[in-house]
Amino acid sequence: MTGYEFAKKELISELETIMRITIDENRTVYETVLLERCELDEAVQNLVPNNEQYVSVTSFAVKDVTGFIIANNQNKDVWGIGFIGSDGTIKEWRV
Repeated sequence: MTGYEFAKKELISELETIMRITIDENRTVYETVLLERCELDEAVQNLVPNNEQYVSVTSFAVKDVTGFIIANNQNKDVWGIGFIGSDGTIKEWRV
C-alpha cells in the first residue's frame, strides 16, 4: 500500500502544479488548467486566435451539468463557453 500512497501523492502534486482550483460564494468549484494551443481539440483550436500560444480551460459543475470556459491566460478574452450533461451530450455551446 505504501507504493500506492506515494503514487497518489505524486499525482496530486502534479495536478496542483497545472490546475488552479477556486470555490465561489455559492460553493461552486472551478478547476482551471493552462494548456498549449496544440493540446486542444481541433474544433476548439479554431476558436482561439493564432497568436495565442496558451489557453486557459476552466471547468465547473452545477447539479448534473458541467461547464467549460475557453479563454486567454488572463481570462480577459473568452472565446467560448459550453455545457455538457451527465450523459455526455452538449447542452449548449456559445462563442
